[in-house]
Amino acid sequence: MTTAMMFTTSDIFTQQLVEKKGSNHNGRRTLRMCMMGIIIGPIQRTWFLTLERFIPPTSKIQIVKKLIVDQTVYGPFIIFFFYSLSSTLAGKNLDDLKLLLQERYLKTIFTAYKVWPFVQAVNFSFVPLQHRANFVQVVSLCWNMYLSWMANKPVTSATTVYESSGEMIPNLPSDQKNQEITAIIK
Repeated sequence: MTTAMMFTTSDIFTQQLVEKKGSNHNGRRTLRMCMMGIIIGPIQRTWFLTLERFIPPTSKIQIVKKLIVDQTVYGPFIIFFFYSLSSTLAGKNLDDLKLLLQERYLKTIFTAYKVWPFVQAVNFSFVPLQHRANFVQVVSLCWNMYLSWMANKPVTSATTVYESSGEMIPNLPSDQKNQEITAIIK
């Protein structure tokens, strides 16, 4: 439940402090973030327990190994999972998710590498196993604000796709495509 509470708080902070929505707060979005916390919390806990079992912290080398595995396996997975779950709960389709991932996935991973290696080095070195998920959640308050903002701002991808004829067309989210098709038909 701690993860759900932190995800919820992060989204409220994002909408009010970053996006300055005031009374236009999107409650459904906050509820989605809460649901995501409920789902991601047990995944995170299981990851820490599994990592501890396979790479026990018997030396500094083991801690470095644990850090490398965490940042190369769990980090990219959980970012992909976050965007996928967020899009699914928001009712978006696969094309919308693909555009979102094309535009933001690598940027989010590189941003994560600026934050999480240090945090996890402290976590794996000094925080007892039973408190590691909670330690991460404290740092995640700010990180989840970033994720909430990234997952919910409009996709501005200038990515293009090629028709079978070789003609370049803008790769738009499905709702924009539908609006353009409707405008052409009329």
